[in-house]
Amino acid sequence: MPQRKTFNGFSSTIEVLMKILGLLIVVSLTACATTPLAINQTAAVPETRILAPQLVAQTANTGSLVVKRDSGFMGSACAIRVFVDAVPVADLKPAERVEVFVGFGEHSVVVTTTGVLCGGGTSETAVVIMPERQRILRIASGQSGDILLQPSAF
Repeated sequence: MPQRKTFNGFSSTIEVLMKILGLLIVVSLTACATTPLAINQTAAVPETRILAPQLVAQTANTGSLVVKRDSGFMGSACAIRVFVDAVPVADLKPAERVEVFVGFGEHSVVVTTTGVLCGGGTSETAVVIMPERQRILRIASGQSGDILLQPSAF
């Protein structure tokens, strides 16, 4: 077998460092994206983080809107505040959901991080609430760290 040329043992040290660097890159790329969850895989947000308790009880002429947050490492240190029609509703942590009951028709839903040092920005969408139909929105964080608010089927 041919012997490797080393310069005072530096060749083997560089190889080890390159392997460690490669492993760190792979781990950092896979840890950044969030994982979508079905509603039954999420936990209800604790009452202490519900900011609009009047919206969590169903009343006449209202429909269900569920906002759920993905699981994963990206942004997990910061809560995300959910607003419906500019009313703060709840602060969600990863793998949590909030179900609110709002009047039939179109509503604006906005999500934003709550901490000063939290990145991610703000995302918003419009939803139309109809009788007998639950609307589900998903909060995700992409590889760039942006918050995404998207419709979800489950």
